[in-house]
Amino acid sequence: MAVLGETDGYGTTAKVVHWVAALCVVAAWLLGHFIDDFPRAIAPGALFSHMSLGLTILTLLIVRLGWRISHPPPPLLSSAFSPWTERAATLVHWLLCALMLALPISGIVMQFARGRALPIFGLFQIASPWARDRALQSSVHELHALLANALLILAALHVVAALFHHYVLKDATLLRMLPRRGISD
Repeated sequence: MAVLGETDGYGTTAKVVHWVAALCVVAAWLLGHFIDDFPRAIAPGALFSHMSLGLTILTLLIVRLGWRISHPPPPLLSSAFSPWTERAATLVHWLLCALMLALPISGIVMQFARGRALPIFGLFQIASPWARDRALQSSVHELHALLANALLILAALHVVAALFHHYVLKDATLLRMLPRRGISD
């Protein structure tokens, strides 16, 4: 499989970044959604893991955008619904990217609004630039939760669209992003 890319599908790098980001998004959402249900003793570790996943998502997004600039994706497959589906796919991909940028940024702002340092993968910390602000922290927390739910819903629609392409339109859209091509036709 080509590392740099393929003309009819996505290359290994694009696939790895896509699937690792997808797993990180789901894991971060689950941790964030259920963090209040964890025992007090492990809640700080769960929060650290949640923040590390958010930073990983941000890093993967930067890598993905940089990769995409130098390695354009293969052309979208036309269907009976083109060009509407092509526009929708482009819009959804950019919305997913925007949410994967906005969520970590809102998480960072929320951590700073708590008056706490931001741990960077346990390697070092960035001190909060301002004192604790409970009103700001609460507002950003609500926004962060809303954005997280929007990201999960949009990602679910992305999955439904891929399955629609595979099972209804019977095209290769899904197969082009699977870890191994041609798993099932």
